[in-house]
Amino acid sequence: MTDSNMLSILSQHNWLVFQEQGNPLKDQRDVALAYQDCFLRYLLLKNNQLSNEKLYGIFHFYPIFVPSVFLGAKDKLLPNLTQGVSFLKDSDYQVSVRPHGGLGVVEDAGILNFAIVTDNRSVNLSIDQAFNFSIAVIQASLKRYGLTIEAYEIPNSYCPGKYDIVINQKKVGGIAQRRYKDSVTTAAYIGVNGNQFARGQLMKNFYSIAQADHRFPLVDPSSMSTLSEMLDQDLTLADYQKDFLDYLNKVTHLEQGDYQDTELEAIYHPQFEKAYLRSQKIQPLS
Repeated sequence: MTDSNMLSILSQHNWLVFQEQGNPLKDQRDVALAYQDCFLRYLLLKNNQLSNEKLYGIFHFYPIFVPSVFLGAKDKLLPNLTQGVSFLKDSDYQVSVRPHGGLGVVEDAGILNFAIVTDNRSVNLSIDQAFNFSIAVIQASLKRYGLTIEAYEIPNSYCPGKYDIVINQKKVGGIAQRRYKDSVTTAAYIGVNGNQFARGQLMKNFYSIAQADHRFPLVDPSSMSTLSEMLDQDLTLADYQKDFLDYLNKVTHLEQGDYQDTELEAIYHPQFEKAYLRSQKIQPLS
């Protein structure tokens, strides 16, 4: 599919938009990660209730305002993981284990996370097509800034992958994917502002303390950047998120998602328990 064909997926759906800023639980550890698994299931439930209407997709915007590190499943193999997690906590970061992606990422008020959840019964996206759809949407959201992104691996970044989001040979974000039955989530993090070098140094130190071997990246803090650095101006997360939503409003139909929907809450609570316990297993004993 070309970018234009990919973007046509937007107009083929109605989209529920959930913004974590409006979630009263937003500052609690593991909440946003629990919703990642929750929305995969909730989307199928919503679409099962429709007859002839367009099927729904979901956009989930979840900036993390409590400094956090989301470790991946592969990070649990680190020989000295407990000491590494202790270092992150001593550096005033919450530490969670995310359900998608293989390695750790830094989260703070300068990082915008968002996820696109789609139903394969409406648009059957292969793994690569789902990644490319996200790349096309991100590129469209950045058009007004004159920024062009590429997607390829920056091996000396933290959490390197085939679909790193790259501008001028520096990584500004990354994408991971998770699937459940007929639904698929592609979740991206984008460095909007803040000290990206310090984020990279944090992860470099973490992997050193955790005694990482050849399976883990040799993080070079200078391999990554932010949108603000690329623009040479301060771009706030709130402004970029607003511009992102303004673009989506022009090309498709958006509806505000309701965190208090009883059907959503019924799915959320067991998913939060799983997410909390998954992260709790790696917390050092006090």
